[in-house]
Amino acid sequence: MQDVRTRVSVWLRAHAEEMVEDLRSFARIRSVCREDLKADKAPYGPECRRMLDFALNRAREMGFETEDHDGYCGSAVLGDGENAIAIIGHLDVVPEGDQWIYPPYAATRAGDFLIGRGVSDNKSAVAMGLYLMRMFRELEIPLRHGLRVVMGCAEETGMTDIRHFAKSAPRPVLSLIPDSMFPANYAQKGSLQGMFDISLGEDIVEFGGGEVFNMVPPRATALLKGVPLSNLPGLEVSEESGLTRVVARGVASHAARPADGVSAIHKLSAALLESGALSEASARAMAAVKALSGDIYGEAAGIASEDPDTGRTTMVVGLARTENGLLSFSVDSRLSLNGDGERDTAALHRFARGLGLSPRDFRATRPVYMPKDDPRVEALQRAYFDATGDPAGPYTTGGNTYARELENAVTFGISFPGEQPRPDGLPEAHGGAHAPDEYLHIPSLIRAAEIYAHAILTLDPSLGKEGT
Repeated sequence: MQDVRTRVSVWLRAHAEEMVEDLRSFARIRSVCREDLKADKAPYGPECRRMLDFALNRAREMGFETEDHDGYCGSAVLGDGENAIAIIGHLDVVPEGDQWIYPPYAATRAGDFLIGRGVSDNKSAVAMGLYLMRMFRELEIPLRHGLRVVMGCAEETGMTDIRHFAKSAPRPVLSLIPDSMFPANYAQKGSLQGMFDISLGEDIVEFGGGEVFNMVPPRATALLKGVPLSNLPGLEVSEESGLTRVVARGVASHAARPADGVSAIHKLSAALLESGALSEASARAMAAVKALSGDIYGEAAGIASEDPDTGRTTMVVGLARTENGLLSFSVDSRLSLNGDGERDTAALHRFARGLGLSPRDFRATRPVYMPKDDPRVEALQRAYFDATGDPAGPYTTGGNTYARELENAVTFGISFPGEQPRPDGLPEAHGGAHAPDEYLHIPSLIRAAEIYAHAILTLDPSLGKEGT
């Protein structure tokens, strides 16, 4: 095994620059999921279709068989695709937003870093998976199972892509999800998502903010009619065609970690409400938005819960839009293991109706839980420790990954715990997966690929048809 591991390390380091260049070519393509622009074989719009075509073509150039799962996602396969270990990443990205220092789709190389939307979340996982398959093939390392790299296109907007895959493609013996942190993730919170509607009243012509459900919104804007506002501290106020434009700026963060961000939607709704200048109906709308967008642990809404594994339930209002005087905004709640989707949906609806809101399109998903002593978790932990010497135990997260939609799935890497290298000069709020100037540390990606190779070598002999 030691000789094989040495060969793996030498190969990956020899091909590191090729992997980085392929990742850069992926990250130069904007691939925001847009179901409102769907077409035949393009259920998530033209950007994701273009991205999927590009990635599948690259896989074919590398000599792999490919499968297009009706545009929902794609696969590249090495060996027995009916009896495979899968590496499942996603090619879709959250919108870039603003406040970037670097161009979001240039995949800028800055020393040991790549900077651009998608370089970390999660196109690096797809590039890594393709190079791992190439490595196993070129080194002629025998495996009992095939390998499959699955490339999703709607992870950031509800995971309907991987649900389609689960229903229509061969079920992997084990799915590894490189969309979080090392070592193995044994539990994830459940989720509760939906929309609320309310009339904006006569004073507010438009209210909007954010880009996706699962991000603390970094910008929000309102357009007011006949409301005398000139000084709102911390907000931008300007005149626009006889109306008043108000803009609030916050700090983006993932919906699983709302305390790390500052919600621009909350800032804007609170400032407009507290100005005292709104009529009754408009003030009621802003009070409702303020109440929910500021309730990041669900305490006022009656859905607060906590457990020793996953911590506290969280809640984010990530997206707000106006159409014909009706404000619609999203709620994304991550429920602790002690939460209950049905119970918490009912409690949230009761609270919201008391604020004058109408709920719609709600969906709750189950939590993910695999015991820490499960042989698959233990094998991944062993592979991580052998490669790094780090005794870190398996962990939990409030983030949602494809693991919640698949059987026999474990989220494993590919970022590392603890303080990690970051590009010089980036503001503190920049660099994260959903933040401006998202970045990837290239040596860490190569190290992650080595860990994944060791994990596959550890798991392959022991896995049966059902992943046990």
